[in-house]
Amino acid sequence: MRNKVMLTSLLLILGLTALSAGDVNAERRARTFGSPKPTAKKAAGKEEKLKPFADLIKDRVAIKGLFTFYHDTTDNTMLMEIKPDQIGPLFLCNETRTGSEGAVYDNVSMGNSFPFCFQRVGKRLLMLEKNVRFRADTSSSLHRAVGHGISDHLFASTEVKSQPHDSSKAILVDPAEFFVRDAQNVGYFLGTTMQAGFTFDGTNSFFERVKSFPLNTEIDVRLHYKSSKPFSAATMQSPYSMFHSYHYSLSTLPQTDYVPRIADDRVGHFLTLYQDYTTLDEETPYVRYIERWQLKKKNPEARMSEPVEPIVFWIENTVPPEYRDAVAEGIEFWNRSFEKIGFRNAVVAKQMPDTADWDPADVRFNTVRWMVMPGAAYAVGPSRANPFTGQIYDADIRISSDFIRYMFSHVEYFIRPVSSYGLPDENMPLGSPDAGGFNPRICTYGAESAKEAAFGLSYLMSAAGDLADKDSLTREYVHAYLVELVAHEVGHTLGLRHNFKASIIYNLDQINDPNFTRQHSMIGTVMDYNPPNIAGHGRTQGEFFASVPGPSDDWVIEYAYVDLGARAPNEEMTRLREIASRAPDPLLAYGTDEDAFGASPKSVDPTCNLFDQGDDVLAYCEHKIGLTEELWKNAVAKFEKPGEGYQTVMRAFENGWRSYFESARFAAKFVGGLYHHRNHAGDPGGVTPFQPVPATEQRRAMNFLRDRIFAADAFNLPAELLNRLQPERFPDFEWSVYSMPQIDYPLHEMVLMMQTNALNSLYSQFILRRLVNNLERYAPGDERYTMFDMFAETRKAIWSELDRKEDINDFRRPLQLRHLSTVIGIYLSPQGAYPDDARSLAANDLDILEASARSTEGSTTINGMTRAHLREVMRQIEAAKGARRNYTQVSPTGAPM
Repeated sequence: MRNKVMLTSLLLILGLTALSAGDVNAERRARTFGSPKPTAKKAAGKEEKLKPFADLIKDRVAIKGLFTFYHDTTDNTMLMEIKPDQIGPLFLCNETRTGSEGAVYDNVSMGNSFPFCFQRVGKRLLMLEKNVRFRADTSSSLHRAVGHGISDHLFASTEVKSQPHDSSKAILVDPAEFFVRDAQNVGYFLGTTMQAGFTFDGTNSFFERVKSFPLNTEIDVRLHYKSSKPFSAATMQSPYSMFHSYHYSLSTLPQTDYVPRIADDRVGHFLTLYQDYTTLDEETPYVRYIERWQLKKKNPEARMSEPVEPIVFWIENTVPPEYRDAVAEGIEFWNRSFEKIGFRNAVVAKQMPDTADWDPADVRFNTVRWMVMPGAAYAVGPSRANPFTGQIYDADIRISSDFIRYMFSHVEYFIRPVSSYGLPDENMPLGSPDAGGFNPRICTYGAESAKEAAFGLSYLMSAAGDLADKDSLTREYVHAYLVELVAHEVGHTLGLRHNFKASIIYNLDQINDPNFTRQHSMIGTVMDYNPPNIAGHGRTQGEFFASVPGPSDDWVIEYAYVDLGARAPNEEMTRLREIASRAPDPLLAYGTDEDAFGASPKSVDPTCNLFDQGDDVLAYCEHKIGLTEELWKNAVAKFEKPGEGYQTVMRAFENGWRSYFESARFAAKFVGGLYHHRNHAGDPGGVTPFQPVPATEQRRAMNFLRDRIFAADAFNLPAELLNRLQPERFPDFEWSVYSMPQIDYPLHEMVLMMQTNALNSLYSQFILRRLVNNLERYAPGDERYTMFDMFAETRKAIWSELDRKEDINDFRRPLQLRHLSTVIGIYLSPQGAYPDDARSLAANDLDILEASARSTEGSTTINGMTRAHLREVMRQIEAAKGARRNYTQVSPTGAPM
């Protein structure tokens, strides 16, 4: 069962990241083309004669538009008309998954979006995806060289079926080869990569419908996948069969007066970029445009004007009525930022009526869509931009129902056995879609914020008074959460990237002052990963989530959308640089995905985190753990309900672990940390890009880890609580109640997992190397925090019983062995894998621990378990010292030098 769950989880990650909007690289890397269909041999010198155009369309229904289709309603086949003037010019193809099996893939995911052209080669028509990554102006002599040296991509090809039309000279082709195909390589990923047995079944795949208009053609196909071995999932009726639906939108390239806007690395926007070979003497070969909508004032002379065309989002009629007001607020959340640059009603929310005859997948409509994918709590906000200019022209936000359900029922523990519960891998950046590379468009805010929201709701329920209070709080809390979640995803569709430093600009007192936050917001931007604001016992409760844009929101919107008028290019750049030069303003602090690196110690800045809050990160860690202690203290009294199972107590208990996991990670980042700033030289009030974290703050972080994470009494929980941690005993579709590894809560394993993550960070190559390199970064006379300090303080924090010759309890013994294993690993590592000083200090630790263990082991003040533990410690140290150390020099990546 556990292997099965792990496989399902991995497949889910694959479905939500490697094949999500904007992340088409995985599909392209793995693109496999089917073997050519066998054809009958023809006699030498003879060719099969093509049939007349008119004969082939006889008795077919014509669907006229940009591309005209002819439908045979008897056998459900299609013919596609290609006119002579449609061979050569560029068009856009947009692909959207509109239906799925609901287990691995969701049902409203944007896929490939690319420019293409048709080319006829003999009796075949090629659909070529245009390579837009390398360009040169047509006036440059290198324009031809780029065309010769950079290849386009064959998307698909098909047979020409007819002779040219008598008058129009149009031809007919079989469009099934273009569209009734393994759209996103599902067969490859599930069948070959994941060994799940699925392959694309062309025989039982078909066109569902085709609509065509003067500027666009909309195509829906139903694709079948069959399996050679059973693949069980709760949403699948049969383990051998599943259908996906895909929508293709073919359109002309938008012809507008849109002016691309050059990007600036101080301000966070998504980019359309290419290498320009027009000239070769530029500082960088890259041209980077920010992605944004075309927004122009109806009245350019007015200080405040509505736009000529507002950005309209339709709330799909699948969104539950009780949440539509919150979704609308989240969509129009951004109007306050647009008003500051002179646009009124720039973003508009509209409700899709139940009688609507248009398809939400149509690129002419931007939508917020609601889908059912059991066990997947997430929301994403992808958009499509013109690959030549960066102009956004389509966006579809999708929200899974289970992100609301998660707050109330904590579905994840039901899907995943208790003993495998945990948080994201400390060493894997969040949003890294696969081993092939980083995708900055991946957003896990919906999934991770649902867990944060579950914790906040559990705390509020534990602290609330009567039932009426709970009902009122729940409605207020869920509404506020949904508004911020939608605002975050709409922000992505406006072209905004994450900003993980925006949560540090205000203190906790300001954050809990509603008069302040309704004017200035709680955070710099909703594009951070923001936890719910929970004031805690004895403090005034402010807003739970941000209700208005913050300073960074206003700034980034200004850079992208301020009306610059008819300025010369150099004047426009001067104005944009003036806006970006405000980067040193503390209220505009900016750090994005490649600064935070998810949960990895690769990140240098301890103030650039996911789900921290306030201007003092370590104080917030204390606050968050304090909330968990209150939650656990009240869990039995508040969540044990007569006549009901104990799973409500367990849900509340599990929600509290995030405080410890996150706090341990945040604190470890201070050790060897660097405050990082993106400002440019000459920016008013700017500082150098890097500043070492003061030694006093590093020691404060180490003290936090000592007292809150490693301490012997940190997890002394009452038996009345632990003996009530029973999971759900009702069966699910997969009978997890029978197959889960254990039903008794693995408290020690959870504690050790969290402590191990902290150790892995402290002793990672990243932090150890920074501890060495930072010695030269301090100003003369500044106190330095050294690697010797870190090794010594960690050892003393974890092994303090040896100095006092006292018993070592059942939480500390596993922690000590894990610390010892970490030190031994560094001691025995090849030269170069860690800094040389780290290997020396590891040897020093082993000497000290061996002597202390031997001294304490002989004491009469310790019990038998402690004595046995210390003997094991000495055996491991003896074995390590007896092993042959590797003195082969390797690079930091592990490769021999």
